[in-house]
Amino acid sequence: MLCFLHGAGEAATQDTKGIEPQLLNKLLVNGSPAWHADNGSAFISPFLVVCPQLERRRRWEQGDALWVDRLVKAAVRDFEGDDSRLILTGFSYGGEGAFQVVAGSRLKWSTIWVVDPALQRVPPVPGDDIRVLLQHGNAQPGAENRAAFAKALSLVPQTESVAVGSRVIVSRSVDHPGMCRAAYEDAWAYNWALGCPVGPV
Repeated sequence: MLCFLHGAGEAATQDTKGIEPQLLNKLLVNGSPAWHADNGSAFISPFLVVCPQLERRRRWEQGDALWVDRLVKAAVRDFEGDDSRLILTGFSYGGEGAFQVVAGSRLKWSTIWVVDPALQRVPPVPGDDIRVLLQHGNAQPGAENRAAFAKALSLVPQTESVAVGSRVIVSRSVDHPGMCRAAYEDAWAYNWALGCPVGPV
C-alpha cells in the first residue's frame, strides 16, 4: 500500500478558504504517484496506490490521520492490500505532512518516504521502528531546517551498500517540481520502500 500526500497547490480548492475549486487532475502534476497510477507506470505496479486530497490549500495536520486512516483501511479491505507494508509518501507540504499524519495515525506504518518536504516547521520524529527515506533537491522549502531534522532522524547518505533498514537521505541538483518527478521515477527508491535488496545508486 502506497499512500501519497500531495503538495500545497494540489488540494480540491486552490485557495485557503475553500472557495475556488480545481479539477481532480491537479493531483497528476509533477509526476507524482497519482500521475504514475493514472498512466499505468511500471514503477508502481507492485503497489495499491491511494491519494487523499485536502479540501483546501493548507498544511497536512495530525488530525488528518483520522480520515486518512479510514481511507487506507477501506482500500486495503476492498482491494486486498497488504496492511503489513504501509508506506506513506508525500511531496512538499505532503512530505512534511507524512510525519504529521504518522504521528496522529493508529495504523502501523512501516515506511515514510518524503520528497522535498516543506520544513518551514519541523515535524515530529517517528518511532525507531519506522524506516525513513528523505529525497531533496536544491530548492527545498524550509531547507534551513533540513540538517537538524536529518540529524534527529539519524539519516545516512545513500550509497551502494546502504542497508534496507537504514534511514536514508538523498540529495539531487534539481528544482522543486523536478525533484518530485526525479524521486518518483527512481527505481532504487521504490525497491528501498518495498524493503527489497537495493543495488547500485
